[in-house]
Amino acid sequence: MRILLVGSPKSVFGFDRIVRVPNLGLCSIAAQLDRRFCKVKIIDLILTEGKTIPYFTYLLRQYEPDLVGFSCMVFQYASSLELAKMTKQVNPDTKVVMGGYFPTACDEWILESEDSQYIDYIIRREGEIAFPKLIKTLLGNNNLDEVPNLSYRDNGSVIRNPNHALVDLNEIKPPDRKSRILKKGFYLGPYTGDVIETSRGCVFDCNYCSIREMYGKSFRTYSIDRILDDIRDAEKQGAESVLVTDDNITLDGKRYKEICEAITEAGLNRLYYAIQTSVRGIKQTPGLARAMGQAGTNVVFLGIENIITQNLNVLDKSNQFKESDARDVVLELREYGIVVIGGFILGNPDDNEETLWANFEFAKSTGVDVALFYILTPHPKTGIRQELIKQGLVTNLDDFSKYDGFQANVRTKYLSSEKLFALREELGWKYPIQSGSIKHMIKKWPLSFGLKLLFKELWKRPDDVLGYLKGLI
Repeated sequence: MRILLVGSPKSVFGFDRIVRVPNLGLCSIAAQLDRRFCKVKIIDLILTEGKTIPYFTYLLRQYEPDLVGFSCMVFQYASSLELAKMTKQVNPDTKVVMGGYFPTACDEWILESEDSQYIDYIIRREGEIAFPKLIKTLLGNNNLDEVPNLSYRDNGSVIRNPNHALVDLNEIKPPDRKSRILKKGFYLGPYTGDVIETSRGCVFDCNYCSIREMYGKSFRTYSIDRILDDIRDAEKQGAESVLVTDDNITLDGKRYKEICEAITEAGLNRLYYAIQTSVRGIKQTPGLARAMGQAGTNVVFLGIENIITQNLNVLDKSNQFKESDARDVVLELREYGIVVIGGFILGNPDDNEETLWANFEFAKSTGVDVALFYILTPHPKTGIRQELIKQGLVTNLDDFSKYDGFQANVRTKYLSSEKLFALREELGWKYPIQSGSIKHMIKKWPLSFGLKLLFKELWKRPDDVLGYLKGLI
């Protein structure tokens, strides 16, 4: 059986200018397949910008896959569906499988809609066990009842098989990066990039987070030796930098400190690392920031979320850290030369212009290098979605292509969606100038990278760039 695993061509607006990384989950699933019975290729369509349709059509005709698997988040579903339609147009007999967060959360909705004519199977939650079992079943007795995590239609009814227990991470094979068709073009800032993970899941109760639907309330880890081997493999494939995609890597701060020390001892701190983490994890682990800096960590995405207590209560985040903790952590990270990207969530029910600007001023006062002002997004199956719907604050219920974290799909009690989005844009372009962070970023990253980025933006989005520069004047 010829299998093609497809990463979405759609990324969050603007992110692909600075960060463009491959789909790690597809590499992990590919590694679990028995190559005696199938041939596997992985295509990250994020590398085919502007040529996705003709390239994908050519690939379908040239490779002639028997099965195509798509992985998609919420905002990527529409584009993945179009590719699924194309797959069926090229060969109606090709089986189409979808997985990832959106298919997991909305499998019944998808299979009960007209979209089901283009999708044969949905794999919910993790795919490392379920997907190989599906392939084995299709090649064997075709008894789909044996496949866990599987949703599909049968005689007009939606069938949902029980979920398999969460995967034991140390029993699955390391990611198969060699099966990627396109290998060049991934980067983190000015450096060629790849992706690893050291753990999965989180045990906190943040009600806006979608991870719970994928992994439940859990936290599982890989062994340190396995992590080091995975880093070596990423470097062997050409990576100079590594994005660590853990949901909450500092949930066990002591463990992460040990990982950093092992990276340094193994000499793998010659690579650059970018992670996403919590204020709480670093604050509660003395010496962690220092170990991170020594291990080569050069970028940290720090989930500050909001500094208004009432808003943190809405997000079920108020018990995780204090305002002074965020200040201390940012200062400590910068002391070790780490670029801090602070993430803030705006658009909470009681937000007004004053509270939005309060978060802006807080970001400036802490010394955050880059402030990302997200807008609260009512993702399917999250607690916050139900709360916002009850309050009549969701303005876009089902155009999920706009659920990327930056577009306004909600309003507040005091701000319309349009006003909320306009303010977010204003905060976004004013921050680099007023905070003085541009100077620090120039020192941290080569000037040539900044100029290359500017010219790329001028070429692709001239109106946006010129409008931005006009606003600075």
